[in-house]
Formats: sequence, structure tokens, C-alpha cells
Amino acid sequence: MPKYPIDKLITDFDETISERDTISTLVYTAADTRRGEKEQFLAAWQEMVQWYLTRYQRVCDAWLNHQHSLVDYLKSFEALETASIQRVMAKGFLSGLTKEGLDAAGRNVVKKPGVDRVLSAMRVSGVEVEILSANWSVALIQGATAGLYDQVITNSLVYDAAGRSTGEIHLHVVSARDKLRKFREHKKNPPAPGETGDGGVIRTAYVGDSISDFLAILDADLGVLIGQNRTAMETVERFRLPTQRLHEGVRFNPSLSYQGTILLIDSWTELDDFLSIAE
Repeated sequence: MPKYPIDKLITDFDETISERDTISTLVYTAADTRRGEKEQFLAAWQEMVQWYLTRYQRVCDAWLNHQHSLVDYLKSFEALETASIQRVMAKGFLSGLTKEGLDAAGRNVVKKPGVDRVLSAMRVSGVEVEILSANWSVALIQGATAGLYDQVITNSLVYDAAGRSTGEIHLHVVSARDKLRKFREHKKNPPAPGETGDGGVIRTAYVGDSISDFLAILDADLGVLIGQNRTAMETVERFRLPTQRLHEGVRFNPSLSYQGTILLIDSWTELDDFLSIAE
């Protein structure tokens, strides 16, 4: 059984654990409850998606061409995220869902290759695994990742007395700054002065795939960006963020500090190869 030089792994969910974003999974699951209105419901959702994507690209274009800090750039998305969630709730796109239906939908979510094996191995070896996501459903994530986590930190749907979602969302994690705040609340703290720490052990690692993960990635003792998200890579280049591409054969070096550097990987298997120590 491998050992890992980390105490805790906090990871994003959508497109980090899952192969694709699962917001559409939530909406399509809700659409199945709209008897006789499904086509109209999905057409309205596609209009909502286009509304969001158009404005998202405007924010990207407006800020990537000007001199601002990374934090200011990420803050510029917050108004859009808030407005889009308010529209989702106002139009009732997520009403009618049940926890049982969401759990079942989650079990059908396609995950990235190797993630089940890697997270399972980490937990067996004693690494705490927490999922920190801006997703709108705890039940969906739990269904998709059963047995792979110790805790899920995300937003949650509101349910009525009959156990069906009202369309409202209890919001806890929306922005990059929200993720950073929650990450700092949940990460392992370094040894206090006078205490003896474990030599070469990283207290908390963070894995994400998009710009909403950047602040947590840069704050982590070991921060990882998985995949080739276009906006994320443009942001790395625009702000000249320090990166290190993990290549085959590169292994964790306990004498190095990785904090403040974004480790670039293409798969969970690459991360496992980098971190795992065979016994």
C-alpha cells in the first residue's frame, strides 16, 4: 500500500473529479419531473446558459487586457455568479428534485480516469479527503463520490415537507474568495512554535481545474491544477503565475517548498505517481 506525504487533500468536484461540469445534470434531472413541459423547460435553460456564457466571456475579455491583480480579476466574476444563481432560483430550474433522485444521478456521473483509485488509496493510507465545490447539490456530489471523501463542503438545495426541492439554494461557496475562505477554515495548520512537525510532510494539498480554484491552489502547501481549462491557462499566462509541469518520473521532494507554485497535471494518475511512496 502506498504512503503519501500529505495529511489532507481538499479537492474541487466539477471537472476536477467529474469528467464534465454537472450543473446540466442537475437541470436535466429536474427536467424529467416536468411532464409535458420538458422541451420548453430545456429551451429556457439553454437561453440561461447562453446568457451566462456571453457575460462570462465579456468579463474575461475586459479584464485580461488590463493591468489588475489576480484577486481583482477573480472578484470581477462575483457579480455575474450571484446574478446567474438568482436567475436560476427565480426561474425554478432546480425545483422538484429529490435527494434520492440526485443521489442516483450522481452515481451516473462519469469521473476522471484514476480518481476513484487515487482517492480511495489516499484515504486508506490515512489522508483526509474533503470536497470543496461551488456545485448546488450535496446529494449529487455524495452520490458521485461515495466512499471517496470524509466531508463535502458545498451549497445545498432547499427541500419542502414532501422532500422535493423548492428551487432555492443555501449558498456557502460561490466565488474564488469563498473557496479560499473555506479552504483556510478546513486546511491543516502548520505545527505551532515549539512543536515537532513531521519532516517532509505537506499538511494540506488542493486540487482544482479552473480560475475559481486559483486562490486556494496558491494558498495550499501543495497546489495542483488538473487539465487544460482554456481560461485557466490564459490566466496563468496573463498574470505570470509560477507553475511547474509534472513530467513522468518526477517525484515529490521533501526538501522543497511547493507553496505558491501551481503544479500542472493532466490526470489523477500523474498526481498519484508524483506523491505516492511505495512501502
